[in-house]
Order: sequence, then C-alpha cells, then structure tokens
Amino acid sequence: MKFNVMGPLQRLGKALMGAVAVLPVAAILSGVGYWISSAAGPDNLAAQLLISSGDAVLANLGWIFAIAISFGLAKDSNGAAALSGFLAFATFMKLLGPDAVAGYRGIEDPTALTGDEALEWAAEGWNAVGGGNVLFGILAGIMAAWVYNRFHGTKLPDFLAFFSGRRLVPILTAIFAIVVSGILYFVWPFIYHALFNFGASIQGLGAAGAGIYGVANRLLIPTGLHHALNSVFWFDVIGINDIGNFQSGQKTIEAAAAATSAADCPGIWANGQCTVEGVVGRYQAGFFPVMMFGLPGAALAMYLRADKSKRKVVGSLMAAGALASFFTGVTEPLEFSFMFVAPLLYVVHALLMGLSVFIAAAMEWTAGFGFSAGFVDMLLSSQNPLANKWYMLLVMGIAFFALYFVIFYFLIGWLNLKTPGRGEDDAAAESTEDSVSGDDKTARDAAHIIEGLGGKDNIDSLDYCTTRLRVGVKERALVRDSVIKRAAVSGVIHPSEKSVQVIVGPAVQFMYDEVSHQLRHGSPALATAGATSAAAAAGTSVGAKSVPASATVGDADAMSGSVADIPVRAPFAGDVVELSQVPDASFAQGMVGEGFAVMPDAIDAFDVCAPVDGTITMIFKTRHAFGMQTADGLDLLIHIGIDTVELKGEGFTALAKKGDTVTAGTPIIAVEASKLRERGVNLITPVVCPTAKQVAGIDIAREGHALPGEVAATIKRSS
Repeated sequence: MKFNVMGPLQRLGKALMGAVAVLPVAAILSGVGYWISSAAGPDNLAAQLLISSGDAVLANLGWIFAIAISFGLAKDSNGAAALSGFLAFATFMKLLGPDAVAGYRGIEDPTALTGDEALEWAAEGWNAVGGGNVLFGILAGIMAAWVYNRFHGTKLPDFLAFFSGRRLVPILTAIFAIVVSGILYFVWPFIYHALFNFGASIQGLGAAGAGIYGVANRLLIPTGLHHALNSVFWFDVIGINDIGNFQSGQKTIEAAAAATSAADCPGIWANGQCTVEGVVGRYQAGFFPVMMFGLPGAALAMYLRADKSKRKVVGSLMAAGALASFFTGVTEPLEFSFMFVAPLLYVVHALLMGLSVFIAAAMEWTAGFGFSAGFVDMLLSSQNPLANKWYMLLVMGIAFFALYFVIFYFLIGWLNLKTPGRGEDDAAAESTEDSVSGDDKTARDAAHIIEGLGGKDNIDSLDYCTTRLRVGVKERALVRDSVIKRAAVSGVIHPSEKSVQVIVGPAVQFMYDEVSHQLRHGSPALATAGATSAAAAAGTSVGAKSVPASATVGDADAMSGSVADIPVRAPFAGDVVELSQVPDASFAQGMVGEGFAVMPDAIDAFDVCAPVDGTITMIFKTRHAFGMQTADGLDLLIHIGIDTVELKGEGFTALAKKGDTVTAGTPIIAVEASKLRERGVNLITPVVCPTAKQVAGIDIAREGHALPGEVAATIKRSS
C-alpha cells in the first residue's frame, strides 16, 4: 500500500502553528519589558514583571507544544485531546526529569557531581528534560492525539460505561505515556547525543550554516513543511533554541557566563568560553532585510512590469502584500503571487534569503522576533540586550530593496515571465475587477473558492493556518485552480493528491468563516457543483422545489405553496447528539449538511430504521449509508458509522431496496455491531439533509437518550 508521507507532515505543520501562535505574546511582553529596562534601569518593577511574564511562555514551550499539537491533530479538535496532551507531557516530566532519574540511580544531588561522573551525567542530557523541551512536547502531543483518534469512540461494558468514549482517552494516554517513558529512559541518552552533535555541526558551519537554513526555509514554503524545519533552529529541539535564547535576553547572557561546557552553553562554545552576543539570533536576523525591504522591492518591480491596463488592480494587490510584509513579516501573499507563475523568481528569492541570513550572521548583526521579521518585531527586539547592531539590518534592507527590484524587474522583462498583470491567464488580478467590497466581496470570493474546489460535495475537510485555507478534497480532478483564483487569493497549491491549500493572507480566518458558513447554509452568489450533482442523483433540481421522481403533477402543484416543518425520528435506540460531536470533520463542520447524530446502544446487533415517511432514493453498494426523500421533497442521508465505506459492505445487510416507499420505523439496514466494534469501528450515525437550500434550520428535540421512533429533531423547511 502506498503511504502518503506528506499528509501527516502537513497536519503536523498545521498543529505546530497552534503552538507557535503564542510566541508573539512572549515577544511583546519581553520587548516592552526590555524597552522599559533600558530607560528606567533593570531593577524597574514594571520591566521585571513584563520580562518574567514573557518568560512564562518561553520556559513552558514543551507544555504548550504538547497541548497545541494534541488538540490540533485530534480529528474533531476536542478538549479531551488537549487534556491528554497535558497529561502525557506531565508524565514524561515526572518520570524522566533530572530529579527522578537521579533517584533511580541513587544520586542525591546531580549538581554536586564532579569529574567523570559530572561529564557522564551531562552527556546523557537529563538536565535538558524540562518544561521548555519542545521535542518531548511534540512527542507527547502526537502520542495523545493518536490515542484520542483511535479510542475516543470506544464503548465499554455497561458497568464501566462512565469511562467510555472521551473519558477513556486520558486514562489510556497515561498508560501509554508510562510505557513510552520506560523506553525513553534507555533511548533518550542516545537521541540527545545525536541531536546535540547535529546541532553542534550546524552551528559549526557558522554563517554558512545559517545561510543554508535561510535557503531551505524558503524552498519549503510551498509544502508547508517550513514549520517543522523552523522548530529545529528556533526552539529547543536539537539545542539551538534561537528564539527562546534571544527572547530570554539577560538570562541567556547570565547562563553563558556560568557555562562550563558546550552542553551548558546557549551560544557557541570555543576556547573555553561561551559566546552569545552576535551569535544568538543568527537564524532570525537575516529575515528582516528581505521581509521588510526585499519583497516590497519585488512587489514594485512586478507592478511596473504589469500591463498598463491592469496596473490599478495589480497595484492594490502588491501594495497590500508589501505593507503586510513590511509591518508584520507575513510574506505569503507576495510569495504566492509569483511562486508558481514564475518559479525561477522564487528560486532567486530563496537564494537571496540565504544570502541575507548569511551576511547578517557573518557580520554578527542580530535581532529576533516572536511572530515574524517585520517592523513591529524589529521595534520590540531593538532593546533586547542580545540585539547586536540591529540597525545595520535596516541599512542592509535598503540594499536588498534595490537588489530585489533590479533582479525581478530585469528577469520579468528579459524572460517575459507571467507575473500578476502580465498575459491573459491572470485570474488573480482579474478577480478584483468587480466593484464589490467588504462582506459582499468576502461572500463572493468564498463562493468562487467553493466552486473551484469542486463544490460542497467534493470538500472532505476544511481548516486554516496563518495565511492558508487547508482543504481535503475527494476528487482531485474536480478542482479548478482558475476558478479559485477568481477570488482575491494569492495562489493555490496541491501538497498531495487530495490536499489543496488556498493562499488567502492574514485575513484567512474571515475567509474560513465565510466558506464554512456557505458550506452549511448555501452560497447566495453561486450554486456549487456538488449541489448540482447531488440534486441530479436524487432526482431534484437546484434552485427549485424538490420533487420526488414518483410525484404526480398534482403533487407538484400542491408543493408550490409553503412547506411544513418535518419531524425526524431516531433510527434506533441511542444517544442523540449534535453534529459537532461526530469525530469526522466533514460532518462535524456541517459540510455534508445540517442534522444530528445518534450513538447506538446495542452491543451485538441493531437495525437502522427509516427516520421519516418517504421513498428510498439510494442504498450505497457498501450498504453503510442510504438516502431518503419525503413526499414534499426533503432529502435525507443516513450514514452509519465513521469511515465505514472502507469496510466494503462487511457487517451491513440491506433490508430494503431503492425505490421502496416506507414509513418511519421501517428497518432499512441491519448492522452486526459486535463484529464492527471488534474492528474498532465507531458506529455513531449522522442523519443529515445534504441539500442546503431545503433547510432553514434544525431543532434537536431530544438531546440525550432516545428510543426508536421518538422524534429526535425537527427540520425547518425553506419556503
């Protein structure tokens, strides 16, 4: 079986962003604190308070990563996963902390060790196990998320029912964490030794190593894997911890003064001394000239090279991207404007980034950031005691503005590169030719994105990170990049066969909210391709009253007036819950349609019955789902279990067939529950209306236990 490595790495990169997102808090608090300290003295109470508050984040990054990753990797982003991540990391710290390991070995005080014993203890890396250890945090988060995704739907026997489902997850996580801790006790010294040597080798390359990192950082942007690379250099994964050490400022200087070996040195250890000034921050400083000056220079070149008829549109796009890059360091809106249409320019950009990082490191000009290398972070870091000749980065930035402008302007003209506003195939620029603005523009753009993704029915999952919509699709062939680019987006990339990323920019949250809204309630601007195909399959027409295939002319006439709300009954005995509780993003986010879900009581076997009177419009070949249509045209989909399509019909028996007219309570599918549960199948069953235009809302009448045939919800019909 072919294993797609990109998918898990993409999800990990997204989850890492949840942890990285807290760093601006530390940067602002520490930056303002150092600012006050420089003016009022280091003993100023406000300065000490702010610096210590920033350190509260930096000293606990391991905890933050464990919680954020477990939460981010959980299928339904449930708080139980975050709790499990916390518990896993706490177990690691308790069982593998320096005091615990010292106790196992009969060492009263590891700090009192001398000679060979002290060297051996330091070499094993137990002092590196603490609240700031990001590597342990990542491991704890991944493990907790795996436990949650695997066991959160597990149902225990009745006498243990209280501990079923999500309550079971922390218990199992603690058990797994104990086992993993036992393994790490023997493995960690080797891991630490290897990581320390790798970090030392990178640092040993000096400015050249920093330059190589700068190039790799940019080249990985299209894949989204730069987050994983950044964690190696910016956090305490292999001992570099460039951001943490820089933001700690005076504490890092004091630690360097007290260091007695390379293992204790937060910077470069050479000739029996630990150097941090001009060293800590080398993996950050070179980004400032490019993000604040270089890319705006490229934006100016692309604007001047655009066709005159399109300069107004291109100018607005470039100006917005340049301002975002300069002030905040968010570069993706600009980078994706030329990344795929002119890949040569992007390679040049990556090389120039490497050159900038190399020069800054070689000259020992250092500055740091908590979010990205923009003006705000430059201002905040300027008073940090580890900021070394930071103002020279501004001088260097002016030179890079000119360098980017000249190179981009020359290459675009010489090679006739199709940057924004050049040539006919420029959907991104033409997308803004309408006069709409504000919420109307967001709604229109969201509709274009949904249409370009192949419609509602082709969207399997939807999420977002700092600047991108991250979408899982069912069929790659239905995705049309040209349609997506009619929206005001910077680019579209395909990290894998069924993964699409839409580059929106800093306002991505608002676009995500609008796309999610339209997926739930329909688009006022565009009918989706998925809705059209679904309507055709069900014998209905989009934009009109749905009419069953068997309906007579008289029936259709009767339906021309208002339609009544429809009570939907529980298809079997079980607990009725909201769709948000379904451990599948497409159902939980309402992308399949509005409705509810039922968790069955039965252990051995049960029948899934018709929840309404109507006609069976479809029974899937795998018998894990069926469709119905009521007399007034309401479409319903009953989906038995999660990921049950992969069973290929095993455990399901059809008791009815397509075209049968049935009453509510008629058995449609027989389920061998015990057989499926042995395979770890979650049998929670969503009941949804897949056609958004038919539904004005839904009221769950009975949240909790329901017997077969009891009204579980009422669907409010659209007039």
